[in-house]
Amino acid sequence: MVDTALQACHDNDLKTVQTMEISVGEATGLIPHYLENYYPQCVKDTILEDSTLKVNYIPVTAKCDDCGAEYTPSRENEYRCPECDSIHSRMIHGREFVLDRLVGE
Repeated sequence: MVDTALQACHDNDLKTVQTMEISVGEATGLIPHYLENYYPQCVKDTILEDSTLKVNYIPVTAKCDDCGAEYTPSRENEYRCPECDSIHSRMIHGREFVLDRLVGE
């Protein structure tokens, strides 16, 4: 992600960056707390060095293939659709790992 941000800085002629904003899905296994803690080490000696990292956490959301309901899957109900009790669904959010925005000049 740092390489992507650095390329975006270069492509947009940014000389300074105050904030790097990313979105991280729950299903990626990435933990926002650790991303924030290790960010300063990852951006050391780059244009991003004095910037802050803002992490938007995206929970898992599924869409039922049978009734179309969108819901947060739950182990308690064996990940079934809460509307129709179907086991047929697909994940529509929660796998993201995206550079949303760079704030800089």
